[in-house]
Amino acid sequence: MLEYMKIANSPILWISVIPAVALVLYQAATFMKKAIATGKEMGITDQQIEDAKKSSFFAALGPSLVVLIGMVALLTSMGGPVSFMRLSYIGSVMYELPTADIAASAAGSTLGTDNMTAAAYANAVWLMTICCLGWILVSALFTDKMGDLRDKIAKGNEQVLAVIATAGGLGSFTYQVANRVLPAPISGQAVACYAAFIIMFVLNTISARKDLVWINQFGIIIAMIGGMITGSFFM
Repeated sequence: MLEYMKIANSPILWISVIPAVALVLYQAATFMKKAIATGKEMGITDQQIEDAKKSSFFAALGPSLVVLIGMVALLTSMGGPVSFMRLSYIGSVMYELPTADIAASAAGSTLGTDNMTAAAYANAVWLMTICCLGWILVSALFTDKMGDLRDKIAKGNEQVLAVIATAGGLGSFTYQVANRVLPAPISGQAVACYAAFIIMFVLNTISARKDLVWINQFGIIIAMIGGMITGSFFM
């Protein structure tokens, strides 16, 4: 085992990340409790709430599996405790690994190698934590204002609201995949994106014709995992 990994996987680090992860779980439980209470005030039935729970659970499985797979890559470089804590908060190994690598390089070390020192490891943990504060500050300061902005743009028109919501989702996902599907030659990442799109398109087409409930619940998961498996053959 590399010397710094003894620190990275030490009991004291495991103990130190427990409050952080517990806070995430507490927030999730609080949001769910308030969502259910607000839904009942709005007249949403218990059956509709149960259906929403099931749909949310199945929709979260796919991204959660991606985070779990990404954690394996982070574990080998940053150890179990920090990987567990960081991906519980951010969930993006595409942010965590490059940030840790840059921090280690700035400290004169190379991530995951023999010349990685304890100081470089500490620098990586600090940078991984601090650099994501921008997202947190924007969310804290502007989330409550987004609804007002949306209403001003839509001016109460429900059709415009639907367009805004759809465009926002498409824009977010397009931003994530655009730089992976455009460059030539075609990479494994591009193949994964294309395969996931084709799988999802086929599933949606089948669902539209036969109204299969299981496709609505598991479609995203099937597309994501299918895309990853297909893309892995072209890495």
